[in-house]
Amino acid sequence: MKIMCCGDSITDGFWYEGGYRLTLCRLLEKNGYADRVEFVGVNYSGDCYSNAHSGFSSFSIDNIPDSVTGGRAGISSQMDRIFASCKPDITLLQIGTNDILSLYKLDTAGERLERLAERIFEGMGGGVLYIALIPDMDANDNTYIPAEYFTPESMDKCVENYNDQVRKTVERLCIKGYDARLADVHDVLNKKLLHDGVHPSEEGYRRMGEFWYGIISSEIEGADI
Repeated sequence: MKIMCCGDSITDGFWYEGGYRLTLCRLLEKNGYADRVEFVGVNYSGDCYSNAHSGFSSFSIDNIPDSVTGGRAGISSQMDRIFASCKPDITLLQIGTNDILSLYKLDTAGERLERLAERIFEGMGGGVLYIALIPDMDANDNTYIPAEYFTPESMDKCVENYNDQVRKTVERLCIKGYDARLADVHDVLNKKLLHDGVHPSEEGYRRMGEFWYGIISSEIEGADI
């Protein structure tokens, strides 16, 4: 089973190399699944038995021109490169945090996410796509959250609105016949489990790894039926 972890800095494992993938891989090894799961992608990081991934720090859904916090590259721009080198059976996608931090056309973020998801399905040739709800961010910490643009209340609202769009995106994709599934990463983390207001702490990454392990182990067991 080939699995691609795809997304932004939280997938990459910003500040804590390997991020949630460390715990995920260790649990797969511990429970005898490592020889049945290969992680694929165009990047490599973390002390994992299989450390390929497609996480890109600071990336948004699509390319963002100059905005309140400057331009960003979009993960959609990497799709041709990614699928030229790998074809996963399952993709775990977490993206959108940087669209919020850039205050970039948030009312239409779901439309951009849906186009990205369809491109991923095309690249996989079908398969399963888990789309994650993003965790809360803490605007009391201004390491990466500009105080002039966000209050804790407005940031909470941005995350809530984005996650509502994620839910609706998954529903639309399913209606179109895609095997899209919602992954509730939002309920795994809280603001106390953040390292810098945006990225998970070590404990936060550990809990994320446990969450994704539950999903992947269920996929493996389901494949045995």
